[in-house]
Amino acid sequence: MKLNIFFTIAGMVCFLLSSFANPTASILRYEGGYKISPGDVLEIRVLNEPECTLSTEVSEKGTIRVVYLGETKVSGLTIPELEETLRKKYLENEIFAKAVIIARIATYKQKFVFLSGSFTNSGPFALPSGAKAMNIVELINMSGGFSPIANKKKVMVTRNFFGANGEIIESKIYEVNVDALSSGKTMIKGQKWWVYPGDQLNVKERLF
Repeated sequence: MKLNIFFTIAGMVCFLLSSFANPTASILRYEGGYKISPGDVLEIRVLNEPECTLSTEVSEKGTIRVVYLGETKVSGLTIPELEETLRKKYLENEIFAKAVIIARIATYKQKFVFLSGSFTNSGPFALPSGAKAMNIVELINMSGGFSPIANKKKVMVTRNFFGANGEIIESKIYEVNVDALSSGKTMIKGQKWWVYPGDQLNVKERLF
């Protein structure tokens, strides 16, 4: 009997620890690490080469100007990939033979989704820094939730898809039953439906 109680308590402790260890389960992160994008502010330095230190914003073209290297494409790279890219460029250009690059993202460009209709707070909502996407249930809760008369079973999500030059090539509208997701009564894996930057959420009033 005592042994069963011990295992029950141990199981509960493990469950609680795993819950606290994963507080951002509602946020989808970039596989392999965050990808640098236009608008991010980078801080870069070369160890023992203070003249190479810079703090700069990534341009709309996805480039920055690096000391001794000039304009360099950085968007789409992770921080480790950026460090390795710069190390190789310094070597190829015979500037530094064994450069040690230390880079970080000082400021992430804020990415928004847009809420309209029967939400408590309509308008733009900023995703957490470095997030690729966010679970729709948690996003709505964090933004202030629905108004009392919202039709939670029919949230319309409009998503634009872009071409290589940034032009919109397609728009799709998805109907999401947020009420079912909140109560765990859907067939969606993990009960998560991801909202991405630029998505537009609209919810109408329910019919009484």
